[in-house]
Amino acid sequence: MSALTRYLLNTAQAKTGLSSSVVIGYLAQAALGVTTVVFLLVAVFFVLSDYFGFGGTKTSIGMFLVFLTLLAGSVVWTSGARKRTKEEAERALSAPKAPIFLNPPLLKAGLQFGRTVGWRRLLPAAVVTLAATGVAAEWTRRHHHNGRAD
Repeated sequence: MSALTRYLLNTAQAKTGLSSSVVIGYLAQAALGVTTVVFLLVAVFFVLSDYFGFGGTKTSIGMFLVFLTLLAGSVVWTSGARKRTKEEAERALSAPKAPIFLNPPLLKAGLQFGRTVGWRRLLPAAVVTLAATGVAAEWTRRHHHNGRAD
C-alpha cells in the first residue's frame, strides 16, 4: 500500500472511526435487530391469534393491513421529503452567489498584500481593474441583449 493510500485511509478512519471491525459489528447488529423484530412479530401473531381468539387468518390479514398502511405512509413521507430536498437544493443552486471577493480568506490575503505593497501603489491598479470590469460587464450585457448567442 502506497504512502498516499495509507495516509488517506488513516485520515478517513480518524474522521469517521470506521474500520473493518466496526463495519462487521454494524452488520452483526443489523442482523440481530432483524432477527429480534421477526421473533417479536411471531410472538405478536401468537398472542393475537391464540390469547385473544382472533384466529390465524384474521390475525394474518390484520397484521398485513397494519404493515401495508405503515409502508404506504413511509412511501408518501419519503416521496415528500425527497421532493422538498430537491426543491431546496435547486433553490440554493439558483440563488445568487456571493461575489468571490467577499470570501474571508481572500479578503485577509488582500489586506495583507495591501499592507505589504502599500495602498498608494495599489490604488491606480484597483481603479483600472474596476473600470475594466465595468466595461466588460456592459459589453456582455449589450452582447446578450442584441440576440446573439456568441
